[in-house]
Amino acid sequence: MTSSSGPILNDPLISCLCVTRNRVPMLKRAVSCFQNQTYPNRELVVIYEADDPETREYLASIDSPIIRPLEVRTSPKLALGALRNISIEFSRGHYLAQWDDDDWHGPERLAEQMTAIQQSERPVCVLMRWIIFDELTKMAYLSATRAWEGSILAAREALPKYPELSKGEDTVVIERLLSERKLTGLDKSHLYIYTYHGSNTWERSHWEQKILPYSQPLSIESQMQVQRVLEIEGGQGESAP
Repeated sequence: MTSSSGPILNDPLISCLCVTRNRVPMLKRAVSCFQNQTYPNRELVVIYEADDPETREYLASIDSPIIRPLEVRTSPKLALGALRNISIEFSRGHYLAQWDDDDWHGPERLAEQMTAIQQSERPVCVLMRWIIFDELTKMAYLSATRAWEGSILAAREALPKYPELSKGEDTVVIERLLSERKLTGLDKSHLYIYTYHGSNTWERSHWEQKILPYSQPLSIESQMQVQRVLEIEGGQGESAP
């Protein structure tokens, strides 16, 4: 099968790209989610800054050839978009997946998105809905329908450079890919839980004005299931509703 970006190999290497800073407990969950992926041919690139010793120590304790940490300088201070571009340069995959450190990634995320790319013959896949969880209120919601930036999986040659912005850098990329008609959308919300924890890139007002008003609260049973998934490191043995 071919795509607009060229032939798709069987199980091509996917590089999951994670930028992190000073939140090892969340990073541990993201790493565990990566380790639990059913898609076989993958690597995790973790970018952190030189003044983050706890992250350095944690990553040094992981004995895995497919988890590849990279320490970067702290001066001059690099914007999030610049750090994402460094992770792309350091990665080896034919496909690239954004892998935010503070979210939960379901075990089938990479496999399902790669299948969607192969079936659509477009080089990029994003999730159109995902579950969102407010750690401050312990409430879980089903998101509105849109192309969610954090869920992007893209062929390397199709992914433009991120603008060197501290926030909103991935929205610029998504908007360009949409305009170029390179996206296919996958409506499987159980593959991703986006969390608001108080130290996200976007402030609380963005959450309350741009996300919550367009989201649907889950049932009490589903909310409890989401909390269980997030409490179990990597969600082992549980799946999102």
